[in-house]
Amino acid sequence: MKNFTRILALLLCVVLLAFAFASCGKNKNKDASATTTAANSGNSSKSTTATPATTTVNVWPSIAKEMDEFESVNKNFKIVLDMYTSSERIAKNQQYIEGPDQVEPGVTSSIEQLVYERNKAAKELLGVNVSYDYWNDQNLHKWGQQSKQIIQVVQGGAADAPDLFVMMVYDMNLALLTQGVFKDYMSAPGAYFNFDSDGWMKSWMESLSFTQDRAYILGSDYFVDIVRAMGILPFNKDLMDENSTKLASAILPEGETLGTGETLSEYFFDYVDTGKWTWDTLGKLCQAIWVDTDGNEQSSIGDTLGIITDRYSGMPAAIMFFSTGELLTTTTPVEDAMGNDTGMVQINLPADSTVIGTIFDAVKSVFGGQGAFVTNDSTSSGNTIDQPGIAYHYTKFAENTLLFAGPCLISALESEQFQQMQSIYSVVPLPKVSADKQYNTIIHNTSDAGAINVNTNPQKVRTISAYLQYCTENSPEIRYEFLQVVMKYKNTVYDQGTDRMLNLIYDSVTNARDKAIEDAAEKTSEDRYHGAMKNHGFTWGASDVVSWYEGVKSSKQTKVNNVLSTWYTLPTSATEPAGAE
Repeated sequence: MKNFTRILALLLCVVLLAFAFASCGKNKNKDASATTTAANSGNSSKSTTATPATTTVNVWPSIAKEMDEFESVNKNFKIVLDMYTSSERIAKNQQYIEGPDQVEPGVTSSIEQLVYERNKAAKELLGVNVSYDYWNDQNLHKWGQQSKQIIQVVQGGAADAPDLFVMMVYDMNLALLTQGVFKDYMSAPGAYFNFDSDGWMKSWMESLSFTQDRAYILGSDYFVDIVRAMGILPFNKDLMDENSTKLASAILPEGETLGTGETLSEYFFDYVDTGKWTWDTLGKLCQAIWVDTDGNEQSSIGDTLGIITDRYSGMPAAIMFFSTGELLTTTTPVEDAMGNDTGMVQINLPADSTVIGTIFDAVKSVFGGQGAFVTNDSTSSGNTIDQPGIAYHYTKFAENTLLFAGPCLISALESEQFQQMQSIYSVVPLPKVSADKQYNTIIHNTSDAGAINVNTNPQKVRTISAYLQYCTENSPEIRYEFLQVVMKYKNTVYDQGTDRMLNLIYDSVTNARDKAIEDAAEKTSEDRYHGAMKNHGFTWGASDVVSWYEGVKSSKQTKVNNVLSTWYTLPTSATEPAGAE
């Protein structure tokens, strides 16, 4: 009995010591506790697609006290939103970011209600005054013109210039854009975003950043448009299950059959989740579903098809190209004369065309066979069989004559064709080149995030950061609600498969820098990798790529080097710009 008592006493001591160490760790660094919760809630898809995350540590009263020490001018900031509308996306930043001025029960949508409550609490707690403006000049509704205008606004350093741009920066298609917009706010003491944590957002930030310790684009669940701009491949679950006998051989091992009560779509979810989903499999599914409805013995727009893509739009080609799992850039740390790491990196394009040709071959294998079709209508929004633009692809998908709706963004699911479908549909990532690669979900445009004005002083950066951090911690519910809306069948019994795919897509932003660098390095649209694939009808292969790439590689690398040299001389938020208070 005495021995038992001694053992019990020792165990209690160990437990008490563990609690003591844990308490010390929690109280050691206030800023660390402020950011850890956000990292675990706002940046983890596992906690938000199935069940909204909850904040476990309330650190905001202490942060609000810090904000009180700043002058009021540093707690007033303006966010400029874009009202741009196109056939690929309808910007809804006002709904997801600003929210309504007031809410009315039974009238205000649930998403708007969540945004309103989140923003209202953040403003009251931190004592900030956030105003919103819209870039609504009709003359600026071209992306390139907007980018140039932002540069002029920022370089002018006007006192009333916006502190934060949202969905106003189009990719990195202007090397000078980095001079005018991007902000190294990570160097601002007290910035509350935590990029030391794991998660897709940290990976995305690091892959985009030209240095290994900076993030130049603000991103979080606060910018719901980041989620809306992720590439996906919708598929018609009902059509797949209705044709399971025809399609099973494309994905089941030879000789195997579906289990009792198992549907092919359920098997397909497992197939994708275990990393087997490749372009080769997509090609087999397209050929298996194909029905030569018009009898012309070749794939045509009136047939039952596996997939359609629009050659007119560069967006599907970009998603196809950069989501294949192949990485196109190599990164080498830059050292100083003493051999010390400078924190900078040198980014190099592929040494030869092999890796690019691999992607071209994989895509060609699908569109060179039956059951896949490429259109080149002059109006991307065409919605008739005579003008089969993107809208018509979605209509055909809704009419159950298309297995995969084609590469698109999650935001496309907000369109009427998807929302009015009677058949159940779901989504999967874009296929990989081969099973040994990782999935790579590309955020199509870096414009779907925000950029801090380089003329914003460090105190205001801290205030903006704290405000957005609060919004981040309270945004998982908004993203969850958004996914419920766009995935109209997520509320059915089968939705575990869809949730798994959304988690996989959300977690698979493994290297978005390839696309950012490619857009920065373009000379003409034809010189872009995905531009070449699109312009040649998705049927170019490795043999065609060799001479083309050799002709553009040198000029592309020169442009990348110029962008890097420009980036490394940019001011940081710790350096007060002229005229800052």
